Amino acid sequence: MPVDAADDKVCHHDGPKSWCGTLTLPETEAEPAMPVRQARDGVSSRGSRAVWVEFLVHYGRQIGLPLAVFGLIVIFGSSSDVFLSIQNFRNIGLQAAALAAVSFGQTAVILTAGLDLSVGAIVALVSVCSAMAMLDFGIPAAMVVGLLAGLGVGLVNGLIVTKLKVFPFIATLAMMSFASGLALNLSGGTPVTGLSVKFSDVAYEDFLGLPVPVVVSLVLLVITFVILRYMRWGRNIYAIGGNQEAARLSGIKVDGVKVAAYMYCGFCSAVGALILTARVASGQPTLGTTLPLESVAAVVLGGVSLFGGRGSVIGVAFGVAFVSILSNGLNLLNVSSYTQMMVIGAALAGAVAIDQVLVRRGSGE
Repeated sequence: MPVDAADDKVCHHDGPKSWCGTLTLPETEAEPAMPVRQARDGVSSRGSRAVWVEFLVHYGRQIGLPLAVFGLIVIFGSSSDVFLSIQNFRNIGLQAAALAAVSFGQTAVILTAGLDLSVGAIVALVSVCSAMAMLDFGIPAAMVVGLLAGLGVGLVNGLIVTKLKVFPFIATLAMMSFASGLALNLSGGTPVTGLSVKFSDVAYEDFLGLPVPVVVSLVLLVITFVILRYMRWGRNIYAIGGNQEAARLSGIKVDGVKVAAYMYCGFCSAVGALILTARVASGQPTLGTTLPLESVAAVVLGGVSLFGGRGSVIGVAFGVAFVSILSNGLNLLNVSSYTQMMVIGAALAGAVAIDQVLVRRGSGE
């Protein structure tokens, strides 16, 4: 019984009789070929990974550090019986106050793609100058002299960077040496003692239930936040850090903004110096030696890019909390200060590395 088939038409021939008809098959969903199915699954997997990468790029800096701070609290809280006590958190606040003040000033400089390594030397110089002024003229004059000294050093830093075109790293490194030497010369290499008891007591008094140094650092946080978020100078800082030449072409006075940023850093460093001077009740020519590393670590850990133009002072506040809690917890575990510096340095390197990975992911590289 011969059968002819062309496409879906079937013909049957049986002697003189013959017929033709259309062959209809039930419709079924064809199973995709194995390579096609694998490719489709691969695209789905890559899409899921891309969503997570995009999430980390946009929100990793905002959520990563608060989670790290919470993790430190959990770890040290389970390792030490006194870590979660109110008195210990008070100690952390007192320890963090000066670092916070210096870090907020450092934030303004780093956002312009600069760097201030002289903050520790400014603290020492302000401590000596304010202590000497206090002995002769009283507390108000001492505070004014200290703040003016910080502003003056910041002004010189800014002029060296903008007018002499010296790289910020070199300019502030040179200023660190100069200011440290000046502090040692003024004090004769020994602490300036005999300060007013009223001044030193302020460091341990409370205001609205919080230690006065903590309140001062919180006020400085609010001021810095308002400047960077709502004022033209703050927006210009971000613009210069993002693209200095574009900022210049848009009419921004780049040099003036940078000088003001270094002056603000000097002012904040002076505030930190006054806090530390009150705590130690003397003018110390070697005060603040670890602040350059700790302030840069707090700023970078807080999500501010070392290349400028990106970051928030709120993140820096979390960076200060991370560094202070880490230092306090290691102290309670009897870890030496030298090892603590190693840990903070490793954390700084890790933060910069992670930041670069997120930047490359965000740019599609």
